[in-house]
Amino acid sequence: MPVLPVAHFTWQVLRTLKRSKKPPTGRSLRIVPSRRTKDGSFLTELVDQGLLTRVSGTAAEPFDATYTLTERGEYAAEYGECDIPVRPKSSEAFPAAATKAVKKTKKKVAGKK
Repeated sequence: MPVLPVAHFTWQVLRTLKRSKKPPTGRSLRIVPSRRTKDGSFLTELVDQGLLTRVSGTAAEPFDATYTLTERGEYAAEYGECDIPVRPKSSEAFPAAATKAVKKTKKKVAGKK
């Protein structure tokens, strides 16, 4: 697994979790009120990446759930990087491109007729 850096916003959320004494709610982990954090999908993404686990609550209401760090999340919060599993590329993801016949034209050279 390659070691890749985590995004700055992700690192801020992980550091907030690491500093808290008890599992915080998703609402308190919304550090920056932006369009990206409005629906709470960033919390679901962090759980899917294996950086967080839900102690209580569901994915349907991410702001009411409480979260803790996983082992990978603790490492990422401390060092700003973590092992990210590589997903194999499937052939269905890149369908064969339809080949188009390219019409070749002759280039005219200056001075010749």
